[in-house]
Amino acid sequence: MKNIKTILIIAAALITFSACSLDKFPDNAINTEEAMESVADCEAFRNGLYSGTKGVFTGAYVYVPDLQADLYHAVKNFGNFQGAWYHYSVTTSEGMASSAWFGLYSIISNANFLIEGTQKLLAAGTLDEADTKTVELYYGEACYLRAHMYYQLCCYFCADYDPDTAEEFLGVPVVLEYAPTGDSSKYPSRPTLQATYDQILADLAEAEKYVTVAGSVGSAYITADVVTALQARVALMMHDYDTALLKAKSLIDSGKYRLVTDVRTFADGWTNDNLSETIWQAAMTGPDDLGNAFSYFIYNTSGKEGEDNPQYVPEDWALNLYDKENDIRYQSWFDTRNITTPVVGTLTLLVKYPGNPKLYSAVTNYVNMPKIFRISEMYLIAAEAAVNKGGQDLVASKYINDLRAARIAGWKNTDYSGDALVVELRQERVRELFGEGHRMNDLKRWHIGFTRSAGQNPELVMPGEKYAGLSMEADSPLFVWPIPVDEMQANPQMTQNPGYTNN
Repeated sequence: MKNIKTILIIAAALITFSACSLDKFPDNAINTEEAMESVADCEAFRNGLYSGTKGVFTGAYVYVPDLQADLYHAVKNFGNFQGAWYHYSVTTSEGMASSAWFGLYSIISNANFLIEGTQKLLAAGTLDEADTKTVELYYGEACYLRAHMYYQLCCYFCADYDPDTAEEFLGVPVVLEYAPTGDSSKYPSRPTLQATYDQILADLAEAEKYVTVAGSVGSAYITADVVTALQARVALMMHDYDTALLKAKSLIDSGKYRLVTDVRTFADGWTNDNLSETIWQAAMTGPDDLGNAFSYFIYNTSGKEGEDNPQYVPEDWALNLYDKENDIRYQSWFDTRNITTPVVGTLTLLVKYPGNPKLYSAVTNYVNMPKIFRISEMYLIAAEAAVNKGGQDLVASKYINDLRAARIAGWKNTDYSGDALVVELRQERVRELFGEGHRMNDLKRWHIGFTRSAGQNPELVMPGEKYAGLSMEADSPLFVWPIPVDEMQANPQMTQNPGYTNN
């Protein structure tokens, strides 16, 4: 009966979406004192938390920020799938903005619930040493997940973190308790971006203290290495280059996660989700336990050769960055095919997410387990941090060369410096992280805009200044997503982002 009650509150909390709604207590929920009376209760709730990660690290959560930028072209007659993001016609009613806001706060709500429950159970003093360690781990995992969800919210809904201006820009509402109320006057407002990141760092410090499980390749659970990886990523976004380099270097130097050099092994790792350089991968067990799909980039519902129906294809400038004959990334992630719908012609498609055969029964559903952290990203973080620290061009070049030597057959090391090094680093992030949702945050962090290229075949892509001809200036307010209209209407303390009206 206790497990049923715990499952009920997980279900209730999962539909408790927005920051203001975090303060509303569901009718079918029970309070933490009744829900967290044993280690088994905590474990059941913790499993529900992990289950939620499959959704927020897959599908549109990943590819929408890339569609906003300069990595893809929409083909003609693409059906306007996620078109508002692609041609910058987003309003506060846009579905993906709502999904991200409500979905991430849903996990935060559950994390708050587990944090409170584990703290009370630990304070009771009734657990033996082994159970105490277990509950402390669950507490640390909840702190980590809360930090990661707040970080994701900042990536979508906030400007770049600049240490000199972080007190001047708005963050996202920080809710640290599961304290339901129907009083809208008590709903949270937006603190400064500095305050939001301070909370992220505080939660990561708690996670570092209590998540002591050693990392392992492809871990489905949060480990000490996962905490370190997020610390490195967050530090880079905060322009804290000392910490970013320290954390990334520690994971590289561990030797635990080795860069893949063989094209067959690499391609198989993306298809079957067994990539040996993955630090954390959200688990999916079968067709009834899935995250979101990446079907816009192939979309073949019959499974028959020649019936691909892509809505978006990679931009030519990005494809041309690769050594197409020798780079295992190009050979694994892209495929040139004859297309008959919605356009007729030859195009190179993104096939990075072909669908794991274990996750579908007949025709692929284009669902793969998200590789939330890979060691290759740590090489790139270390290189960028070294570049920005100054005087460490050789260190940055080494990390870039080490990555390229693994990916490109016959690569010969080259030392870079100055502006040339910055260009090489930024291009390598495109090559290595294509289609993984990093591009928009990179543009924000580097304070640069973009102009879309002509296209693989200009006759087959959507023309015009809102499509293939789009240019966006650096630091455009539209790089930041709108606060959903439902949140604006429900929470009188909420402030909308610049560039959007509340309708």
